[in-house]
Amino acid sequence: MTQVTQATQVEKSTAGLEPAGQGAGFAGLAWLTWRQHRWTLLGSLVLAAALTGWMAYLASDMTSLYHQCHNTLCPVGSPQFQTLNTRFTGPIDVADNLLLGVRYLPLLIGIFLGVPLLAREYEQRTLLLAWSQDISPVRWLWTKLALIGLFVAALTAALSAVADHLAHVLHNVGGGSMFDGSLFLDSGMLPLAFGVSWFAIGVALGAAVRRILPAAMAVILGFVGLMLTVQWHFPTLEAPVSRFFPFGDPANRPGFTNALVINGGIQVGPDHVVNLFDASRHALNWAQVQHACPNFLSLPGEAVTSCFARNHFQRYAVYQPGSRIPEFHLIIASGYLGLGLLALVAAWLLVCRAGLSAG
Repeated sequence: MTQVTQATQVEKSTAGLEPAGQGAGFAGLAWLTWRQHRWTLLGSLVLAAALTGWMAYLASDMTSLYHQCHNTLCPVGSPQFQTLNTRFTGPIDVADNLLLGVRYLPLLIGIFLGVPLLAREYEQRTLLLAWSQDISPVRWLWTKLALIGLFVAALTAALSAVADHLAHVLHNVGGGSMFDGSLFLDSGMLPLAFGVSWFAIGVALGAAVRRILPAAMAVILGFVGLMLTVQWHFPTLEAPVSRFFPFGDPANRPGFTNALVINGGIQVGPDHVVNLFDASRHALNWAQVQHACPNFLSLPGEAVTSCFARNHFQRYAVYQPGSRIPEFHLIIASGYLGLGLLALVAAWLLVCRAGLSAG
């Protein structure tokens, strides 16, 4: 009686999960994948479409303002500058927030698309039924991974292309370096590499933990930890370069060439002068700076820069040149994709070990 009851419960729990006549072939698995994940897939599609459209509109709006300023930074106080820099609702602030959101989309992909693929099957104990049919566990796994993975790749590729365009437009109108923050992490198709990788990592963690909530928490911790690690160490992925930069020559200043300045700040006060040199590259002291530019601390920034330039002062900077941005994108993307590949191998091994004892 108990066996009959259990069989009836299994039949009820799986009713409607397999279309008549399709069996366990690719079409049947595709239908099953859609049936199980349709609301998550549709929600992801709607969210991505809204985000992509919003970013494309902002990029077009800011490009128009940029053209009105003759393809250069809009002058402070101009109507275009005021429009661009309106707090909270201006295009620059909104674009910053959208790009920040793009950085966290891979986390959502890992939690809502990656983790449930195996963890939900373990929790609901439906893998026994799925893997006892005429399809092997490995084929079941790779087919579902391919179907959802291709969806994730297509979605994040579209988002990456639009985010990359918006990041470059934001750089044009804001004057920041493409090596900084969201401009760097949301360009170069990095969101595509992040999204695919965290989908795979979510699947592996779901297979290892076998519970959705603990696996999702593991994804969150891993995402935050890896993101902080990358932000901490990526400036030194390659040996930085260093040189002296004269004041008054924007073409030679690292901040104007998309560079990532690692060390190059200046401190000038009565008790100390840091990183300020004369034309012969000798360190300056307070008396020398005060003699060359009397009462310069009370002068506006442009006047101080002009005085330093007239006296041929220089500063020393350690930095990564902007020409290395594609190399850094490639290194980080390769690292994430390699991690995603290891996650797929781990998921495969876990499935192979589980076999028909998955339930």
